[in-house]
Amino acid sequence: SIIAVVQNDKQKALDPAKKAVETGPKSATALIALSYARQASFNLEGARASLEQAVKVEPENALAWARLAEIWSSFGYLDKSLETAKKAVQLSPDLERTETVLGFAYLTEVKITASKATFEKAIALDQAAPLPRLGLGLAKIRDGDLKAGGREIEIAASLDPNNSLIRSYLGKVFYEEKRGKIDREEFDIAKKLDPKDPTPWFYDAIALQTTNRPVEALHNMQKAIELNDNRAVYRSKLLLDSDLAARSSSLARIYNDLGFQQRALAEGWNSVNTDPSNFSAHRFLADSYSALPRHEIARVSELLQSQLLQPINITPIQPRAAESNLFLISSQGPSATGFNTYNPLFTRNQTTLLADGMAGENETWSGEGIVSGIYKKLSLSAGYSYFDTDGWYDNADQRDKITNVFAQYEFTPKTSIQAEYRHRDTETGDVILRYLEDNRYPFLQQEDKTNRIRLGLRHTFSPSSTLIGNFQYSDAKGNISDQFSVDPALLGLPLPPPPLQFFEDSESDESAYSSELSYLFRSHYVNIVSGAGYFYIDQERNIADRIIWPGPPSMDFGTVLNESDQDIDHYNIYLYSYIRPIEKLMVTVGASGDFYDADNKNDALDLDRDQFNPKFGITWYPFDGTTVRGAVFRTFKRTLITDQTLEPTQVAGFNQFFDEANATEAWVYGAGVDQKLSQNIFAGAEFIYRDLSVPFFTGSGTSGGLERIEATLDEYLGRAYLYYTPHKWLALRAEYGYEKFKYPELFNPGALEIKTHRVPLGVNFFHPSGIFAGLTATYYYQKGNFENFNTHTFSNADNTFWLVDIALGYRLPKRCGVITAGVTNLFDNKDFNYWEVDQNNSRIQPGRQAFVKVTLALP
Repeated sequence: SIIAVVQNDKQKALDPAKKAVETGPKSATALIALSYARQASFNLEGARASLEQAVKVEPENALAWARLAEIWSSFGYLDKSLETAKKAVQLSPDLERTETVLGFAYLTEVKITASKATFEKAIALDQAAPLPRLGLGLAKIRDGDLKAGGREIEIAASLDPNNSLIRSYLGKVFYEEKRGKIDREEFDIAKKLDPKDPTPWFYDAIALQTTNRPVEALHNMQKAIELNDNRAVYRSKLLLDSDLAARSSSLARIYNDLGFQQRALAEGWNSVNTDPSNFSAHRFLADSYSALPRHEIARVSELLQSQLLQPINITPIQPRAAESNLFLISSQGPSATGFNTYNPLFTRNQTTLLADGMAGENETWSGEGIVSGIYKKLSLSAGYSYFDTDGWYDNADQRDKITNVFAQYEFTPKTSIQAEYRHRDTETGDVILRYLEDNRYPFLQQEDKTNRIRLGLRHTFSPSSTLIGNFQYSDAKGNISDQFSVDPALLGLPLPPPPLQFFEDSESDESAYSSELSYLFRSHYVNIVSGAGYFYIDQERNIADRIIWPGPPSMDFGTVLNESDQDIDHYNIYLYSYIRPIEKLMVTVGASGDFYDADNKNDALDLDRDQFNPKFGITWYPFDGTTVRGAVFRTFKRTLITDQTLEPTQVAGFNQFFDEANATEAWVYGAGVDQKLSQNIFAGAEFIYRDLSVPFFTGSGTSGGLERIEATLDEYLGRAYLYYTPHKWLALRAEYGYEKFKYPELFNPGALEIKTHRVPLGVNFFHPSGIFAGLTATYYYQKGNFENFNTHTFSNADNTFWLVDIALGYRLPKRCGVITAGVTNLFDNKDFNYWEVDQNNSRIQPGRQAFVKVTLALP
């Protein structure tokens, strides 16, 4: 039976193993052989049952206990694996095999000293055994000694040169040591030794991606995902799902490098739904959401969930990544190269420094630096980000300073805690595009300072059961000042020109905290995400309006003071189930409940609302490469601290949390399809309709005061894409975006109806030497009924224009960084009008912006 396993003849292995057990039902040797045969046939449950029977019939058999420890590790039960491995060594302390298994069990528990000592004993017992050499190498690397650990793995490869797994690890070592092409040579050898193992394809894809070869990386990652189920020999189905989610999120990162953001989002949604507890899937979905307007809540929430679920790692948290409402930062040049591009493949004790800087026209410059490190079970990072620009017209300046400190401690692989402190200080003028040039506020100035503290925890009860919790406190102070003119006649005042001058100054003070718990359960057929939260906000705002008529003679009407004090209590609960009745179908069924109570000093502004929100979604994979999605669900705009929540951000890939007024109610209907036409061609489309009810306040109450009313809004959102990689150096993309917003007259944000068509056409070039270039030409057509703020009249208008962006860059050798030079709005097109729907995150600007950006990774 064992010979047949080695020859990869599954049926030939099973039959004699079963016969052996029938012949000797109390033989541990026969049961061990059956466990190997069952494992080779992708039946890990059966293998475990055989081994549990083996240690029952021969409780003194050390090899049976060692083998059972390996199987417990395959299921993710690390504590049981360690306990069983200790039992094996206790029975036979002079066997290399038992010591090796115990060494790996110690290593998974990050007990490095014990792990190294155990592997060294195993080597002393058998100098020719490769696995203890591999284990000792991994232990030394985890302890921060990459060079010594790498040499041990080289010895392991020399002892067993035909072992695909050892070759893959040796390739990882060479990758970490930045030794050029020899890392890929090892991956190629591993592929030939075991054509069905996805591991070398996965790591080779990462190596290709980080050396400016994303098209080739895409092909390798697709192959790794295709082979994923072959790891069932070593992994339980739950852990295979986790492997698939990790590979899919890595594939999504490659799509992002290619400029295929819509495809990246599709992979991100698929990864999170396949395994809601996979931190890398949430992290990449967070990065991908930056491509979509009004998805800031979803972006920073996915980042938070990733942080809570992650083991300790060196991946830095960019200070601006956890902040929403970045304003002009979003439109300054291309998206920054993600610092996670420079992640090491081995988690080990080390310190890294990552930094980037950008300088451009309009007195624009920025800098960001992060120091991060790992020491044993503790990971730390500290970062600072600064952004400064004069903007594209008078009073469009912005200064943004963000500080972030993060620490995580892992008591065991099951339990970790973390703490984070963030400070943000912003000063902005009027940075919003409102279609008409007259609709600007030349004297508007806004200042905000926030301090935030966050505490988090994760506890894994079992590989299928995880609890995460988060507590946040925020203290924010803001000031808004402005001045504007109003015709006295509009106010019914018998005064001739000149107009009245209004001077407004508003100060706000807000303290808030939130507590959330979320429980995640995974199984082969059902995944469940459930949780509850409490959010409290205490807001105070003082508004001083001073009115002057310049005269002559001048008249000062004095200052009118308005004070408001609002307390918001918001409880929420939710449960989402992801049901897979058949392999190619996933059904999302869930619900959430919101209990919202806003008490104001002015009773007319009170709002008390309880709402039940059903959720239904379906994801169907009718053919290989085809994904069909549909969803119907109800949402309630949550009260959030720093815009972050643990509740799932999407249903079947359709976003739940748009940036809009608190207590907004919406029904959402969505349908979409994503198609992989070939290895190099991808297409897809989706359409979303949102029926909204928005609470807002008007001064037309019967007593002349404020009253709360509901505004009914309609939103239509559509996207389509076609991506093509005709050559391993080229990536072509064409996308289409459609937005339509219809507002009632009382709900007047400056426009009654807006239609926008957006067509970006792009080409990206990647050369193995490290040089890359990109060209994007985007067509815009916008039509609507817009208000002129000076005359308070509405008129229909439309506008058509093109914007062209270019970039040229170079990846520094040995993954040391990236240098990029480029120009947005290349032809300095200023002759267009545009209404920016996402007013907190501008995507375009009416003026050329040349820039140079440098990203460095040390060491």
